[in-house]
Amino acid sequence: MTVGVDTPDLAWAGRTVPDGASDGAWAPRGQGDDGQGSGGLGLFLGRLRRHWFLAAFLFLASVGASVAAAFLLPSYWRVEVLVMPVSKSGAGFGNLDLGSASGLLGGLGGLGGVAGLLGKSSSSNEDEAMAVLGSRELFDTYAIQQDLLPILFASKWDAAAKQWKVPADEAPTLRRGFKLFSRSIRDITLDRRSGIVTLAITWKDRDLAVRWARDLIALTNAQLRDRALADANRNLAYLRTAMANAQKEGNSNALNAALVSAYERTLQNYMYATGQTEFAFRIIDPPTVPDVRERVWPNRPLFLALGVILGALLAAGGAHLRGRAAGRR
Repeated sequence: MTVGVDTPDLAWAGRTVPDGASDGAWAPRGQGDDGQGSGGLGLFLGRLRRHWFLAAFLFLASVGASVAAAFLLPSYWRVEVLVMPVSKSGAGFGNLDLGSASGLLGGLGGLGGVAGLLGKSSSSNEDEAMAVLGSRELFDTYAIQQDLLPILFASKWDAAAKQWKVPADEAPTLRRGFKLFSRSIRDITLDRRSGIVTLAITWKDRDLAVRWARDLIALTNAQLRDRALADANRNLAYLRTAMANAQKEGNSNALNAALVSAYERTLQNYMYATGQTEFAFRIIDPPTVPDVRERVWPNRPLFLALGVILGALLAAGGAHLRGRAAGRR
């Protein structure tokens, strides 16, 4: 008769039972740190408790780095000015039909363009004003007037020697300045519903941002006013010549009326442009210096939140990887 005798599981032969000072409770192979004997959450929390110092260090380092960045990075503020394009439609012919007037003036050499200039729609004037405000020509003019390049590229400028720190062929140009200004500093938006244009300047000097916003609107008005005055002077000269020729040649009364009406309206436009400072844009809400706490960059609460999130991820990941590495040894 054979008697059954319980024999020890040979899988444990030759193994040493860890003492109480070992890292974690002793368990058979396949049910330890990397096994299925405990749940994934329990495994993770156990590793986090055992390697709390590493987790705390990574968490505090991440939060500290984010706080340092939030306070050490240069602050930027956003300044806005709201303007409304000035409508100057229907100039030149009063109640005269523009189609017939253009035909009459087009018959006189060089005066066909007068009808087109005097009859420009308000939308074309507004589009021109918007285009000038965002143009490279306007920036170049203002950058030269105010010597903006050393301000925009301050890291490459030696203020004491008043020269660039880099070689001449690597020195910033107006073209590079315009790209930086239009991409990162100046923003122009148009509200199609209300017609209001918002010019925004984002810069690290609040007072300078206010001045740039105000000056760009003023310079746009000045440039378009000068163009209008030049056009009006040229048109007046054409019209005076045409009226003199019409009187000599005894042209039709309709043509004479068109010439007189065009001359009077052009003269009115000339006088309007001469005394109008807000020629293209009328300021609705002028730029003001923002409060120190109204910075748009860096966003300190956001930096802190990101630091906490990143720190938690680093702490958890670091403790987990350290635990896995210790379990394999």
